[in-house]
Amino acid sequence: MSEQAKKEDRRVRRTKKLLTQALTALLQQKQIQDITVKELTELADMNRGTFYLYYRDIFDMMDKIEDEMFSALDQIVVLQQDESVVEQARPILQRLFSFIEENQEMCRVLLSENGDMSFLHRLNKTVREKCLRSFAALHAAQDETEFEYHYSFVVFGCAGLIRAWVNRNCAEPASRMAELADTMIRQGSLGLLAE
Repeated sequence: MSEQAKKEDRRVRRTKKLLTQALTALLQQKQIQDITVKELTELADMNRGTFYLYYRDIFDMMDKIEDEMFSALDQIVVLQQDESVVEQARPILQRLFSFIEENQEMCRVLLSENGDMSFLHRLNKTVREKCLRSFAALHAAQDETEFEYHYSFVVFGCAGLIRAWVNRNCAEPASRMAELADTMIRQGSLGLLAE
């Protein structure tokens, strides 16, 4: 890559970062459908033409931000074929909480009233499918009913833990939160894993 291309690439990343920061700030105040390109670009201190170089509208921008975040989160929860979810829980949780800490402003928005629930449903579906495959391998003789209850308990518990942590501005280190979540998951999993 030429030096000129590297400079342009840095400028593009910087521009998108400024737009994302402005969108995050606005989403802390109002719903996405109430945000205009004009107010977004004024807050980011750039013209609307720059915005339209990268996005069709505010919804397209949000979709692209969510796609990038989902891709990064998906990489965190990719489970290796030869290990169970329980064996991998701590490293996955460590990476998850580190990612949330690095992206806490956008995560706070996504978990707020103004957040996009389709992002959370999409992530939940992917994690569920990966966990179900691991559960099925461990408990081939059992039906999915027990898994459904257990999975709901773990996911909603973790979501509550994450929301509380983000609302406290990620005051505790990511490593501590991963340890706490892992302990809670394992304690809730004891009955299921003993079978």
